Amino acid sequence: MAETEKQLDDTVDACPRKDYLLERLNKRNKDRQNYLDIKLEQRNKETALNEGVDFFAQSFGERACEIEQRIGTLQLDSGDAPLPDLTKVFGDITRQIQELQNYLTASTMFLSDFKIKSCQNVLNSLTSACDEARQRLLPKKKFGFSGKKTLVKKLPPALSKVDGQEKTQKTASDSAFIWTIANRNNAHIVLRAEQVNGKDITISNVHKCLVELQGHAGSVQISNASQCTILCGPVSRSFFAEHLERCTVAIACQQLRLHSSQSTRIYLHVTCRAIIEDCRQIEIDGYNYDYAELESDFEQSGLNKSQNNYTDIADFNWLSPDVHSPNWQLLKDHAAPNWSAVRRDFLNRISGEADVKDDGSII
Repeated sequence: MAETEKQLDDTVDACPRKDYLLERLNKRNKDRQNYLDIKLEQRNKETALNEGVDFFAQSFGERACEIEQRIGTLQLDSGDAPLPDLTKVFGDITRQIQELQNYLTASTMFLSDFKIKSCQNVLNSLTSACDEARQRLLPKKKFGFSGKKTLVKKLPPALSKVDGQEKTQKTASDSAFIWTIANRNNAHIVLRAEQVNGKDITISNVHKCLVELQGHAGSVQISNASQCTILCGPVSRSFFAEHLERCTVAIACQQLRLHSSQSTRIYLHVTCRAIIEDCRQIEIDGYNYDYAELESDFEQSGLNKSQNNYTDIADFNWLSPDVHSPNWQLLKDHAAPNWSAVRRDFLNRISGEADVKDDGSII
């Protein structure tokens, strides 16, 4: 009898132990299954990413090769072809290069910095080859005002220069920069919508200036600016700047390229991945320029206001994917500037200086 009771007690004690072991086995099996599911998901993502990179590399290479072949087929005897036909060929090649540039820009989100730089070098080579072939094959004309000669003859001699700077014009078919601000010091320069909308703006050799572009420009290019504040409305395509020093820039654009600049602060809205090269001490924050027609200009520029990649910057001089580039940083604990106050302080500073004009040397 006692032996029977002992066996019964052992059976009762064994039941909880069995349940405990089963529970542990089930938990271990679930953990293992979750681990396998996570690894499978990661493998699928890596496969999809690799397929995307491989597809881009193949597509980009094929299109670049096609453009290179088109340029290569333009032999010297092609100069016998009618000028409009040859001009159209170069126009098509330029359009193809621009489309390939847009394709690269749209793909930068999943490409390595090294791959981006390699592809950009290919595009630069294609652009140089196209320009060289254009200069070699197209006959040089004395004047570049085809179809607008009457207008040129009517221009009075006094308008050939503005503020002592020579005025240069090119036809719209050459995708020329129509407005230029050049060689200005201590000036407040404002271009309104009628001067900016859809146009390509160039700014060069400006020092201690406040420049405002209130409208939706097609593109903006800046070279050699120091201690300037440059405020831009939405730009439909690209913003390219080089040799900026101790500047403040507010810009909304599709693409941003910044070269050879230092000690510059950028308030940025960019829908693609921004690129910097040979830069240092660059500070980035969100775009905050404002004026009455800003909302309308965003719509007309075609920029997606809800998509801002200002925190994702590709530094071509820093190719380590695991370590942040020391050449740029996001602004932290810094109050957004009051541009009205900036404008007022700037005007107060220059108000006492003699011979200050506000026409901006717009040419």
